[in-house]
Amino acid sequence: MSGHPKPIMLHWVDKLTEDLIAHWPDKKEFHCNCGISVSGRQHVGRLRGEIVLTNAVVEELNRKGVSATHFLILYTSDPWKGKEAQLNAFSDPKDAEKYINWRLVDVPDPTGEHSSWIDYYWKDFGNPLPKFGKDINIIRTHEFYQTEEMKKTIVALIQQKEKVRGILNKYRAENPFPKNWIPFNPICDNCHRIGTTKALEVDLKTFKVRYSCSECEDEGWSDMKLGKLTWRLEWLAIWYTLNIHFEPYGKDHATPGGSRDSCIEVLETVLEHPGPYGFWNEWVGYSEGRTDFGDMTSSGFIGFTPTTWLQYAESHVLRYLYLKPPPKRRIVLGLDKLPSYIAEYDKAQRIYHNIEPFDDPSELQTILRSYEITHFNKVPEYIGFQLDYNQAIILGQLVEEGEKGTEKAINKLIATGILETKPSPEVRAHIHSRLNLARNWIKDCAPPHLQINIPNKIPKEIVKSIDPETRKIVLALAKTLKTTSWTQEEIKKCMIELKTKFNLSRKQMATFFGILYQIFLGTSRGPRFAPFIAALEQEWVIGRLTQIK
Repeated sequence: MSGHPKPIMLHWVDKLTEDLIAHWPDKKEFHCNCGISVSGRQHVGRLRGEIVLTNAVVEELNRKGVSATHFLILYTSDPWKGKEAQLNAFSDPKDAEKYINWRLVDVPDPTGEHSSWIDYYWKDFGNPLPKFGKDINIIRTHEFYQTEEMKKTIVALIQQKEKVRGILNKYRAENPFPKNWIPFNPICDNCHRIGTTKALEVDLKTFKVRYSCSECEDEGWSDMKLGKLTWRLEWLAIWYTLNIHFEPYGKDHATPGGSRDSCIEVLETVLEHPGPYGFWNEWVGYSEGRTDFGDMTSSGFIGFTPTTWLQYAESHVLRYLYLKPPPKRRIVLGLDKLPSYIAEYDKAQRIYHNIEPFDDPSELQTILRSYEITHFNKVPEYIGFQLDYNQAIILGQLVEEGEKGTEKAINKLIATGILETKPSPEVRAHIHSRLNLARNWIKDCAPPHLQINIPNKIPKEIVKSIDPETRKIVLALAKTLKTTSWTQEEIKKCMIELKTKFNLSRKQMATFFGILYQIFLGTSRGPRFAPFIAALEQEWVIGRLTQIK
């Protein structure tokens, strides 16, 4: 933060990292962990705690000279529940019911393009993952159960299952586990289900489990490597086997006396191993317009994927949105609001590079440090120019795609004074990228009033509807624009002078803008007026206004 004042208080990532080191004062190597179930659409909400938060802590530990590793567990052995949204992913939802209670990894890809449900729904999260987090070690539970290390942990837990049962029953007063309970979910060799079986006995020497299946009524012995521990024991078994020191968790596990507390007690009492340092974070909501659809969910298919985000915005914008606010503050994301998210990041960039002043000292430090952590403490040099996303939305619709269109957009930016000189290769690449992202957003997400479709002529009914006084103001605007420098700022000044000259109220000015949009677009709303008009040819704009005579 060269050139900026010293921090007044620690950023939450720095504070969390310091607390973690204080909790494990003698550790020279940290294992940090998080986990997700690939039960459906892998939404961007899962990037918050599982990827961005954990990765930021790992990065800070490494920066302090402490070795740290980031594990990501994919719970691929969990039973497929066959919720409505999951069933509807298939062309024949009724037929897909046959997969209910299969392991997630065994359920086929509903499109037939990949080997499994897991592979299909993981790709839109896993493929772009390196853009959101660094050096993440991914472990799939159905593979992890094949390891000797996990086998030893399972044996240790089952050998002490009565002690485990006694601890868990303290947290299950209403529905305690019975005597001879075996904390393991076998897979049925006949119908392949894992959610309908009951473990009857185990042979730890052969690592086999005898089961009965309530679905197909099969009984037999199956390989324990194909089954799974009950979910609480699976959670703590992973902590133990990977020797986890830190793991964030969702608010559903934050209740005192809840699932996490019971897991910690089993881990520390039965396996005599310290539990990981925990830190809970809020979930991420999803919205469209003013409607909040609640928290993003995988199996409910609520939310959008990291791949979708990257079609419209850069990855560092989302990282910044997750790193700036405290983790326990709920965030709601909607693709329709994406220009405001990018504007917030761009402002942070300007503040960091001393291009824009910011007076609130405590907020300033949060912005500066969040920006650094967003870029893994290696802030790139400022390339000297930002193409405002709203400007890109307009330009992207007025020039063709590809390098020719980018060149035309650059010429418009220079002509209107937004860009002072011929851009460097870095600036050109930035402009090209922003134009493409904005085009995608306009096509898929933008409200109708931001979509630019200019009719060849002003519709006759609009011309007829303009009263004499308004016609007079429109023609006065045309006359003024003839001698106005064709930049956004000068066009804004022109509009202010027009308002003063005709003594227009705020309401009258809003009505006047509505008429101008009708003249240019045939609709009563449109993109921001000055940037929109500046992106058009001056002579054409004046000619368009004078058509109402």
